[in-house]
Amino acid sequence: MDLCSAGLRAKKNVNKKGISVAVINHGCKLNQFEGEALENGFRMAGFNVVNKKDGGKPDITIVNTCTVTNKSDRKSRNSINRAITAKKRQGLVIVTGCYAETNSEEFDKKDGVDLVIGNKIKAALPSIVLSYLYHLPFNENVNDLSFQFDSPQKPNRSRVFVKVQDGCSMRCSYCKVPFARGKSRSRNYEDIVDYVKTVVRNGYKEIILTGVNLGDYLYNNVNLPRLIDLLLGCERPFRIRLSSIEPFNFDDNLHDVIGNTRVAPHFHIPLQSGSDRILKLMNRPYSAQSYLDMVRRIREERPESHIATDIIVGFPTESKKDFLETIEVMRSACFASAHVFKYSVRKGTKAADLKDDVPYDEKVTRSNNVIALRDELNHQYRKSYLGKIREAVFEEHGGSWTGITDNYIRVKIVKGQPLSLEDLSKNILPVKINEVSREVNTGVIIGED
Repeated sequence: MDLCSAGLRAKKNVNKKGISVAVINHGCKLNQFEGEALENGFRMAGFNVVNKKDGGKPDITIVNTCTVTNKSDRKSRNSINRAITAKKRQGLVIVTGCYAETNSEEFDKKDGVDLVIGNKIKAALPSIVLSYLYHLPFNENVNDLSFQFDSPQKPNRSRVFVKVQDGCSMRCSYCKVPFARGKSRSRNYEDIVDYVKTVVRNGYKEIILTGVNLGDYLYNNVNLPRLIDLLLGCERPFRIRLSSIEPFNFDDNLHDVIGNTRVAPHFHIPLQSGSDRILKLMNRPYSAQSYLDMVRRIREERPESHIATDIIVGFPTESKKDFLETIEVMRSACFASAHVFKYSVRKGTKAADLKDDVPYDEKVTRSNNVIALRDELNHQYRKSYLGKIREAVFEEHGGSWTGITDNYIRVKIVKGQPLSLEDLSKNILPVKINEVSREVNTGVIIGED
């Protein structure tokens, strides 16, 4: 779409601080990270970033979409339609993200959408908007900019996301991610190490390595375990947390490196189904037993591990027997948390050729059963740490502080701010968990109780 075909016009000497931008994010943590990075990019470019949830009325609205399920599509479309309805007379509505990537033709005929930007050049959005405002040319054939996002470094934050990988070359039969994000590709490990050194020098104590398929990281023969080793070799103390890793990526080298106590014992490992028959239809290359063997080995290495997962219910032909096998694996694995999805047909995927024969009401029932079990297991896991001490980093939200332990238990600090902001936001400190309820965990910083 022509950058100069939309309605927002600016005088030659426009004051960019007078132009407001809002970014609306949908979907996974990677998309949320990219959205925050976009906000940071617009601030650095001189724009006024506003939050629509706080009543902000932006000149430019960017909808960062998701397409993982039909529900995600619907939420993305609703946000786009609301942005169009609220658009100022000379405003802009820009659509980006995974739904925009896989459904770009939908917006060619949609009044009110001014620009559609693919994932590979999403990071260039501040430059694209500046080019538009000043009527400057923009090269739409730029190279892949997937790794040009820098995590915004915010005050009173101790954790920072580092995107090291994008895309996926797996072909799980239900998934549109390869269409939306492209083939797997990895960031230069030297750039990653340099960036981590910078943020650690700035006081950050937790580095969260993230990607679409993190375990597939590979750059010039440096794989994920080797990358972690390189990062652990950096001076200054900090810990590393890993985002989602597929079960088939847990080889001996990765098992060895997660034994290092500077790697947070928190692993999100998608199961999807506990039925071998359904796993085969999903094109998932493991069995329920091999998954449980992997979980057992992780717990032998790190007994305190918080193991999280993803579950899909109602996949085509999923019988009650298949579903009960999933429930059994969940109990055996003792998951500390889980994301639960009701299967929905994704156009273009192999599973779309299968008959979607599980009634919606049955999908809802199965989803509710999985959620109830997840909540039960989560409560049990948190209760097992009642009265115990874990190392935590801290974040401030709305005047109160929350500690995030190494094994991913969020602990509300009940005694105000016993230490300085600098001490809390830039240190790893011991926290004793004093209370665990269904809704919240509370505790105190050791030495302050």
